Amino acid sequence: MENEKEEIINNNKFLKIVKIRPFSLAYNLKLKENDIILGLNGEYFSLSYDELRNILDEDKVDNVVTILRDQVVFNVKVSSSLGVTCEDIEADQIHNFKKEDYKEFYEKNSFLMQFEIFKNIHRNGIALNTNPSILASLAPPLWMIYHRMWMFLAFTIIFSLILFFVSPWLFFISWVLKSWYYGVNQINILRNYYKFIDYRFFASICVVNEEEAQKKARELDSKIDFDFSYLDPPVHDEDDAEPINSSP
Repeated sequence: MENEKEEIINNNKFLKIVKIRPFSLAYNLKLKENDIILGLNGEYFSLSYDELRNILDEDKVDNVVTILRDQVVFNVKVSSSLGVTCEDIEADQIHNFKKEDYKEFYEKNSFLMQFEIFKNIHRNGIALNTNPSILASLAPPLWMIYHRMWMFLAFTIIFSLILFFVSPWLFFISWVLKSWYYGVNQINILRNYYKFIDYRFFASICVVNEEEAQKKARELDSKIDFDFSYLDPPVHDEDDAEPINSSP
């Protein structure tokens, strides 16, 4: 059975991304040149990119594309064609490909969520779950506290108090409008807030929970760390350095 699986892998061709169009879906998902498209919805994909594009454009639901980057495998949710140019690559051209069964990375029965990873210059990271939260509509201040948006929270409280003392009706109307606005636009608000505090979009990852998102981000960047992290602290360069002998 193992020999049969090995033969299937060796006969497979995959798609290597050689060019990404600006502002395409792949560009927005932070895919990179030399990324390899291994699978689609849990199955190895060895057809042409034209066939992959047709599948992605025709389907009305999100598809999960499995990407290999520098021996790190991760999934992304895709709603349309990627907007890339690809070339075929043989399985035996992929470094250490046969040492892993990458197909097992995708579990068909699991509910996968799309996370966007942001990091700053100090490699502090944030994992943003792109599934909307009802908390943003029901209680915007609590939603801001959960996401540690302290500046937005301060402005919201001050503005709400001013309106309440001016007119309780104005306060009520503004609360309803604010709840609707945050509920509808919460993901874009969070993205813009992270940019405002100097975090940059690093990667898009499709996993089952935030812990797995942090683990996968650590695989892509060994130095990244998170507030309220599920992971051990990263090993920094200075930790690897040999101690200096101070004796004469």
